[in-house]
Amino acid sequence: MKTHYYFLILFFCIVSFSACKKDDKISFDHPKRQYELAVEGGINTLTKNQFIKLSIPSLALNAMPAAISKAVIIVNDSKTNIVFKETAIPGIYSAINNNSPNYNKAYTLTITYNNKTYTAVDTLRQVVNIVDDFLPLKVKINSRGSYDGTIPKHTFGYLNPNKWWINYTGIPVWNPSKFDGVQYYNYTHFLGSPNSLYPLNNLKRDFNLLSQDVITIYKFSLSKGYARYLYDVFLETDWSGLFSSVPVNAQGNVSGNAQGYFYVTDIDLRRYKAKEL
Repeated sequence: MKTHYYFLILFFCIVSFSACKKDDKISFDHPKRQYELAVEGGINTLTKNQFIKLSIPSLALNAMPAAISKAVIIVNDSKTNIVFKETAIPGIYSAINNNSPNYNKAYTLTITYNNKTYTAVDTLRQVVNIVDDFLPLKVKINSRGSYDGTIPKHTFGYLNPNKWWINYTGIPVWNPSKFDGVQYYNYTHFLGSPNSLYPLNNLKRDFNLLSQDVITIYKFSLSKGYARYLYDVFLETDWSGLFSSVPVNAQGNVSGNAQGYFYVTDIDLRRYKAKEL
């Protein structure tokens, strides 16, 4: 009996070793669609300085996206043109917008680069003020007299879709010129929760603050198209798993062979002490 048992162990070890040898070279396929450029950023109503980032998506696992310089970028807010100029950082373009928000109107982005023109359109929706709406976080006092908080990354079934940025000690303030802080956003979706088979992974951010510590909350309006785009992106990222459906391949709003979403957003900002939440 023991001989048979040891034989089985030896057999499975040999099989496992062979599998490892066979798979020691892992290959990664190139994306099925190779985009010419990617667009990040847009127009916001909180700051006069606006920022848009252009890059060439990387096609290799260990390669970084390449910055796109010397492009011509113009945004028309249904009244006037807002002309962007490249900053000292390659691939990041900036403009000053002194115009009043043009709510429920189309903002049209036009990019000219490498003798090609790309366009995108988004609509500016007015944000519902934070004081009139639900705050997507929970705060409670603990036995030590400090405040424990939880910010879920996703909540569902709201009348208006929104992005949020909630910062406190250790979390940076929101800055439209920074494009590397997507992990600090959280989202309220007008669409329902994805299929129950999708692993939501309990995505959340926890914090502990003293009673006088300040929390700053930014609330961003989203057009219906942008909200749908974000939802589709999360179907392929945060909510993907073993039982996921066929990838939806989120489609942005930029024309031509381009990737990303040009957005316009109205922003409300409020500050609270931890004890006020």
